[in-house]
Amino acid sequence: MKICHALVVLLVVVVGCASTPNLDYYTVDMTASGKASTDLNLLVGHFATSEKLDRTQIVIQQTPTRIDYYSNERWATSVGEMVEHKLAAEFGPAVEGRRELIVSGRVTAFEQVDGSSGPQALARLEVAIREGGAKRYETPLLEKTYEASRATDTNSVDAVVQALSRALEEIAAKIAEDAAGL
Repeated sequence: MKICHALVVLLVVVVGCASTPNLDYYTVDMTASGKASTDLNLLVGHFATSEKLDRTQIVIQQTPTRIDYYSNERWATSVGEMVEHKLAAEFGPAVEGRRELIVSGRVTAFEQVDGSSGPQALARLEVAIREGGAKRYETPLLEKTYEASRATDTNSVDAVVQALSRALEEIAAKIAEDAAGL
């Protein structure tokens, strides 16, 4: 009887392992592009995410009214955390003696958008820039939505992730340019 129970348990384990999907994990390219240069220290604060991005699955905007998610492709960490780290890499380390501004906000799009010309990568950030040391509830020096869309080289998740990396670099450069004027 014990052997029968052991065989049933073993069979359940084997069947369970056989049906587990193979997951692939992705992250944006954290290499600094050098496009976001400024004479300020841009410090990156918290970036929240919209509800559709608050999961590890990569979003596909199939139509203007329908979203889906890749089934086996996942972000290695949260979208908000990836954006924070990529912006920090783009802005570079703080230099002593420079004015400090804090960049924080909300990620409202970070996804593949399917269209008639093929997939596009779309990144959209609602950004608030505050003086260094300011609290989150204090009035920002600048509030602005930044958006960048990039065509993908191929119809693959790798291409979408690379295009999202380039879109974040473009947004970081625009943020640095606007911050320099404050």
